[in-house]
Amino acid sequence: MQWQNNLFMSAYYDLYETPSPNGSEEKKSLHARICPKETYTQKEFVEHVAMFQHLPKNIIGAALDACIDELCDLLANGNIVELGELGFFSTSLKCTQDTDDEKKKIRSESVRFQNVHLRISNTFRKKIRQRMKLERTLMLFLQENVCITKNEYIHLTGLTRHAAIDELNKFIRQGILRRRGISRSTVYINNIQH
Repeated sequence: MQWQNNLFMSAYYDLYETPSPNGSEEKKSLHARICPKETYTQKEFVEHVAMFQHLPKNIIGAALDACIDELCDLLANGNIVELGELGFFSTSLKCTQDTDDEKKKIRSESVRFQNVHLRISNTFRKKIRQRMKLERTLMLFLQENVCITKNEYIHLTGLTRHAAIDELNKFIRQGILRRRGISRSTVYINNIQH
């Protein structure tokens, strides 16, 4: 099936309603979000790098483990670490005790590690932008198939069952899709004529 053959050629996205910050029912804007194809484990990532860079898996795996370990130590000691074109790693803290009075001292026991941040370099961002080809998931799927089921849409987008049904109903209201069938035999058909 051509749909499956194209899985590794494009990044797929879909459009989602942006919730109104004040909860009003005014016309809501849409935002685009990537629909991940899969999650690579470290082992799979190492195998992928080894295959395409022609390097031994055990050396890549050991180097990656060593880099992660050293990165952890350097960040834990309060450093910022640059990893070439990837960008800069840094840490952030949080105070567990609130105060707005400078005279009231916040004790060190009240300060905790919060998170690790990665500030991507412009070079790395530019490389991704140049290589990324985007295609809308639902429309692409409907070009390759006559219709889509609720379960196929859940699998395609990674949404929960409830969120997927909400979106499919929204597409019907917007005139993008038509519903055919009832109950478990319901399918959704492209309603936009080309």
